[in-house]
Amino acid sequence: MQRVGMIVAVSAIAAIVTLLGLVYGLGMEVVDAFYISFTVGAAAAAAVALTEREANLGVVASAAALLLMLGILGPYLGLTSAFVFKGQTYEIAIPTEYIPWIMLGLVGVFVIGYAVGADVGRLGLWVLGSILAMFWFTVTDVTSQVILSCLIAIIAAVPLLKKEARAGGYLLAAAIIPASPLAGRTQITFDLTQVNYFGMLVTPVLLFLALDPFNVIENRKIEEICSVIVLFLAFLQLLSAVLA
Repeated sequence: MQRVGMIVAVSAIAAIVTLLGLVYGLGMEVVDAFYISFTVGAAAAAAVALTEREANLGVVASAAALLLMLGILGPYLGLTSAFVFKGQTYEIAIPTEYIPWIMLGLVGVFVIGYAVGADVGRLGLWVLGSILAMFWFTVTDVTSQVILSCLIAIIAAVPLLKKEARAGGYLLAAAIIPASPLAGRTQITFDLTQVNYFGMLVTPVLLFLALDPFNVIENRKIEEICSVIVLFLAFLQLLSAVLA
């Protein structure tokens, strides 16, 4: 019962934080934000359920079923938002109703990780840290950059703590769609034209080595060194945000 309570709590917190961030941070329509927050909450519930010593597969199946239902119903709910990522030579558009399918794929990654003996908790932290690290380059306000830098630093500090007993891809799904389906939609645009892609990817790579979710690095010193480097990078990001 205690574990079920934790699953519910983490799911609710993830959904609420997502809702507030989308509505007040990105200015998304409330209906669309609720839709996405439900999907994020369901994916979080599945991830936490897989961290148990004996995974609560019932919760995972229920979360997957909810994501599937949201994905099927999405086109009929009249959602009006879309995420657009603009690079120098490309433009990737992700309508809001695609988000449950992305989250369903992410749950699949966690299930595969659990099946092969990965530490699902650290795998989840790596996915979260990678997403936060990439979003740091897309936000422009100082407050968001500071919050993201602090969260990345917290995740990077995990390997420096006492190592716990461990069990024993990052998934980016996007649809490149024609411009016509976006007509009339509120486009939440992330401009990546001036982003250094090497700088964007270096933190996820170092986080993967630091967290080592698949427990393949024998020398813990490597994990600690990578963790310290990510902490240093987060500190530099924090300074650049404050001093900019």
